[in-house]
Amino acid sequence: MTIDRDIIRGLLRTTSSKNLVGIGMELKPYELALHMLQALNNTEEYGYVVMGVRKLIDCYMVEGVSPTIIQGIVEPIKTALNLMSSEFKVQFANISIDGKNIFVIMMENIKKSISLEFLKDFDSQEAFVKNLVRACLNLQARKHYSNASEDERNDYIGDILGAVGYNVKDQTRRGSSSTGKGAGEVDIYISRDGLPFTVVEAMNLNSVDTSYINTHLDKLFTYDGAGNKFNICLSYVKLADFDSFWKKYSDYVSNYCYPAPILSTDLSIDDDYGYSELRIMKTNHNRSGKEVKLYHICVNIH
Repeated sequence: MTIDRDIIRGLLRTTSSKNLVGIGMELKPYELALHMLQALNNTEEYGYVVMGVRKLIDCYMVEGVSPTIIQGIVEPIKTALNLMSSEFKVQFANISIDGKNIFVIMMENIKKSISLEFLKDFDSQEAFVKNLVRACLNLQARKHYSNASEDERNDYIGDILGAVGYNVKDQTRRGSSSTGKGAGEVDIYISRDGLPFTVVEAMNLNSVDTSYINTHLDKLFTYDGAGNKFNICLSYVKLADFDSFWKKYSDYVSNYCYPAPILSTDLSIDDDYGYSELRIMKTNHNRSGKEVKLYHICVNIH
């Protein structure tokens, strides 16, 4: 699987080739993923996304991009690939056409239906939770994060959510610290139309460390000064007996004395997902007379 300059040159001479998508310069992972899907939506052996060209009526005009594009495009490509429902072989490189540099992404067509796994409903808390679960499943499948730090895992989750289209700020100095002495850090802060939408507070766990869990649960309510309709407590768990951990964790958080009094607990939403290595539940709280939700997601990292 090698990028052939003559093949690319030939494809750029017409706009009727269904397996080539020519664009100017696109570094946003979600848009890259859409272009990749478009280039693969045919029966050709390979699909191509070419940066540095402009579509005319019957051909593409080569305008070129800086050869240094490769320094900033690798991570967006990787993130775009993580949004896909199936894996396929990819190769990318700078090549010269008519004396100008273009950047080519070449993809092997696996001849099966490929789609984006993520929902584009940015107003729905249910869609956000599903997208976060999908991001966690992608993290779980990547061995690179098996022994990663909390920050590294948060960065990955934040990158995926940002690629989907959420407005993400990670580790933002916001609110009060757990001791009330100055600003604290939010792990992942999501806004919508410039307003707070939800907060994700994450932690690495290898046991039901109640003191550590208490700190993070309290932080969620402290950092969220506006009182979001829902927030997330995300735990990266590394344990052989994940089922036993989940039973202890779910029992503990169901009976914890939160800053906002608990109204009820919902464990049934875990059945909607049905995973053995990722568990989810919800606690409902009374916050200043309004009901707010706290989702608890625990993902077992192998």
